[in-house]
Amino acid sequence: MTLDLVDIDGMAAKAADWSVLQDPRVESVAQAVARAVARDYGLTLEYEDAYQEAVMTAAERASEVRRMLSEAGPGLLHRWLSQRLRDRWLTEARRRAGHLSYEATQQAAERSGQ
Repeated sequence: MTLDLVDIDGMAAKAADWSVLQDPRVESVAQAVARAVARDYGLTLEYEDAYQEAVMTAAERASEVRRMLSEAGPGLLHRWLSQRLRDRWLTEARRRAGHLSYEATQQAAERSGQ
């Protein structure tokens, strides 16, 4: 099955080949990568969202995924998919890490007597 994704602007995005997800190795790697990214970027991304991003990335680049699996196996796919997701979420995680919660700010103000 092939699905064409569309941007908000209405321009066609990359075609996704969801059949690549029928390979159990792709499913397993996507789950492992999603767990690791959700653990490392928990303030920014939950497991379900990380998993969705992983399968979308795999489907959008199905030919690359199949080539990696045939040439090098799931280890290379794991590294490649991890890098794609980490690159995408690193900036957002850094931005959020610099923010303090309302409660932390309030406690700090109370301690300083303001």
